[in-house]
Amino acid sequence: MPSKDRGDAGIEGFSITRREAFQCYGCEEPISTQERYDKQRDKMTGDVKKFIENTEALSRLFQPSLKMKRWVLFVPWFDSKEIVAHAAKKTREVIAAKLPYVDSDFRVMVVQESSFSVARDQLLSTTPEGLKFQQTSVSEEEIGAWCSSNDGFVGVLKDKLSRLPTLQNDAKRDTLVLSILKWYLAGQELLERLRDYPEVYEKVMATKSHREEFLALSCLDGEASNGNLSETLKSFKNELQREVAELHSFSAQHLAAEAVADWLMRCPLTFPETVDE
Repeated sequence: MPSKDRGDAGIEGFSITRREAFQCYGCEEPISTQERYDKQRDKMTGDVKKFIENTEALSRLFQPSLKMKRWVLFVPWFDSKEIVAHAAKKTREVIAAKLPYVDSDFRVMVVQESSFSVARDQLLSTTPEGLKFQQTSVSEEEIGAWCSSNDGFVGVLKDKLSRLPTLQNDAKRDTLVLSILKWYLAGQELLERLRDYPEVYEKVMATKSHREEFLALSCLDGEASNGNLSETLKSFKNELQREVAELHSFSAQHLAAEAVADWLMRCPLTFPETVDE
C-alpha cells in the first residue's frame, strides 16, 4: 500500500482471498525485551488507530463488500506475551467501532518471521543473490578461549598439518592453524544464524553430512582429496551452491570453510603421511 499520497491508512497491504490486512515493522536491534515490546506496542496502537479513523479511505479500498478478518502486525520477532495481550485490547476497540470493512470474527494479531519460514525459504531459492550475512570477525582472544576448552581437537589439527610438506616450519603451521580455527568459529556463528531459516539449515547440514560420508570412505584408501586442502574447500563450496540454491556465494564459501575445519579436527578429512626419501 503506497504511503506517499496522504499515508497508508494504517496498512502496508491486504489479501483479498484471506481478508487480512498487514502492517510491517522492525525496530532497531539489539534492544531489551521491554524496549522491543514498547516499540511494537506503539506501532500497533498508532496504526490500528489509523485503521479505525480512515473509514472513508479504507471503505473505498475494500469495495464492494470486502470485510477484513485480521489486522496483522508483521515483525521479525517478538518475545513478550504483553504484545499479544495488547493485540486483544486493540481487537475490542476495532470491533466496538463497527467499521463497514470489518468482519464479526475480526482479530488484531502479531506474527513473526518464523511463522512464514517455508514461504520465505521458497522465495529465497528463486532470488539470484540468495542469503547473505554480514560476516563478523573472530578475535584471537575468542580463538584462545575456544582452544582452552578444546585442546584435543586442536592437537588433532596440528598433527594433521604437520604432515603437509608445504608447511616446513612451525611459524607457517601456526598461521594456518589460526586461519582454520577462524574458519570454524565464524562458520559456527553463521550456522547458528541459519537456524532462523530451518529448511535452508537442514539442506546445508544434509549436504555436509553426505560429503562427510564420502570423505570417511576415501580416507580408508588413503585418498582424502590427496591432501589438497584448497581443492576440498573449492569442491564443497560448489556442492553447497548446487544443493542449497538459497545461499549467496559468500555464505557458501564460509560454510565450506567451516566444514573443512570441522572435518580436519574430527578426522573425516586427513592427509597422507609424508615419506622421507
